[in-house]
Amino acid sequence: MDDKKNILVIKLSKEHDEADNEFKERVTGKWKISPKRLDDVDYVVVLVLQEVVATYRLGDEFKYNRSTGRVENLELLEDDTYAKYIGQFVDYKTSNPATLSSESNLFGEAEK
Repeated sequence: MDDKKNILVIKLSKEHDEADNEFKERVTGKWKISPKRLDDVDYVVVLVLQEVVATYRLGDEFKYNRSTGRVENLELLEDDTYAKYIGQFVDYKTSNPATLSSESNLFGEAEK
């Protein structure tokens, strides 16, 4: 597994009963993370209560609000690189809802 921090982990507080486009809109949300930190990010993994619920490839475009320090409108592209982890639980405890992780840190402890 790779140790490069190229995964943006988005933690949602709970799953809502919503259409796919509404869910994706929540994921593209307003996240407190520096755009410079996203330079090396290739993938986005979405967790709800430590369960992997979605995976995407991060596109090239997003909006940055300098006054709030938040990125939003993340371009999320369908990708199956980490799709095998959907439905699995990971031990990824952090209070920040948007963080960077490596593949080995995020999936190294995934339940089989």
